[in-house]
Amino acid sequence: MRRTLRTLALAVAVVGGGLWFFGGMNTGPSQWTEDAAASEHAPGAGPEKRAVFRPGLSFLGVSGAASLALLGASHKAFHRGRPR
Repeated sequence: MRRTLRTLALAVAVVGGGLWFFGGMNTGPSQWTEDAAASEHAPGAGPEKRAVFRPGLSFLGVSGAASLALLGASHKAFHRGRPR
C-alpha cells in the first residue's frame, strides 16, 4: 500500500507537470474559456466564448499539493516502527 501511494504521488506530479509544460507553461491562472477569433464571428452576433483548457500555475500548485498529500499519507499512515 505504501509503495502504491508513493507511485501514485509520483504519477500525479509527473502528469500535472507534463500537462502544464506541454499545455503552454501558462504562468497565470488556469484558463477555461477564450474569445473566439474575429474571423469565426458571425456578422451581427455578439462575442462568443470557446471552451479551452490551458493549465496555469494554479493547476500546477494543486497537482503538487495532491502529490505531497499522497506522499505524506504513505509516510504517516503506514509508518511502522521497527521492533527492537
